[in-house]
Amino acid sequence: MRAIFAAVFVFLTLASGHLFMVVINKIDANINDDLYRSSPGVEARWLGDRSMEEEWDVLQARNQDIELPKLSAEPLRMLPTTPFLGWVTLAMGALGFLLLLATRFSSQDAVQSMLGIFGALFLWTGPVEYGLMLASRSLGIAKSLQFVGGQVVGAYGEYVLLKYTWGLLAIIMVYLLFLESNRGPMFMWLRRTFGLMRGSTANGRVDNYGPRTAFQYILMMWWFYVVLLWSWDPQFAGGVGGWLDHAVFASSWAVSGWLLLRLVRKRAMGPALRYAIAAVIIFWNTIEILAKWGVFNEPWLLLRPATAIVFFGGTAVGIWLFLRELNRSPALSLQ
Repeated sequence: MRAIFAAVFVFLTLASGHLFMVVINKIDANINDDLYRSSPGVEARWLGDRSMEEEWDVLQARNQDIELPKLSAEPLRMLPTTPFLGWVTLAMGALGFLLLLATRFSSQDAVQSMLGIFGALFLWTGPVEYGLMLASRSLGIAKSLQFVGGQVVGAYGEYVLLKYTWGLLAIIMVYLLFLESNRGPMFMWLRRTFGLMRGSTANGRVDNYGPRTAFQYILMMWWFYVVLLWSWDPQFAGGVGGWLDHAVFASSWAVSGWLLLRLVRKRAMGPALRYAIAAVIIFWNTIEILAKWGVFNEPWLLLRPATAIVFFGGTAVGIWLFLRELNRSPALSLQ
């Protein structure tokens, strides 16, 4: 039951994070409706995986109850940046930092791990995703089309920018490979396999799992965002439905299943939560790919009362059950 709870809880955090962004975007659209209608942003450069005409057809299919304005000879425009999104970006970054700071005052590794998960979620959503969104609007980078303020505008350029962060991600991965105090199973296997170990593995005590958990959560989301974005690039690996897309789906399905089976062996809540991060984020790849193939529509991208109750309410219930379990069996929370 502890393994199931950990996996479901991490899944709910991912789904709630997506729905939280939908809520913020909806609030931003309402607050800045006049600005979006009267002050178009910079001219967009189209960097989508499909042609602009194909993307317009997809947008029309998603908004069948609205007669969208046809694409014209006028240049495609981005949405302008808004103070609301700027403050939201800063606020989420500050909240994520405060949650990690709070881990310093808890002696229970399960509490540290949970705070680390939420800290990572806010740090990733704010400074990374919304930070890159603001950058893409300012630079005029468009990957898709969006209907906002009565006009069709360029959007989602943040994923173009994120896709090309692979070099920085590679540098961090190389650093972690040679960081002997890093005891991640994948890195330890690589060190043993390629003879990179200079001595015995460092096994010092970890006093605060919060920052480690947050770093693991962010790094895994970053890594698989980049993998998926490159696998959907039609010029790189055949695009959606290409060979790399199928390879990522098959490998993610197999590896996540193996990790979920190993998750059952975790006897304490803290280790279960940390192990569930890898299992669930890798499993999430299969969900993203199936949605990209058109198998289903992701419910956490639809702002409806039912989705809010399921994902926000489910996350809140999960926190309550987690705290209740710690109060009943505090020994289970200790590493």
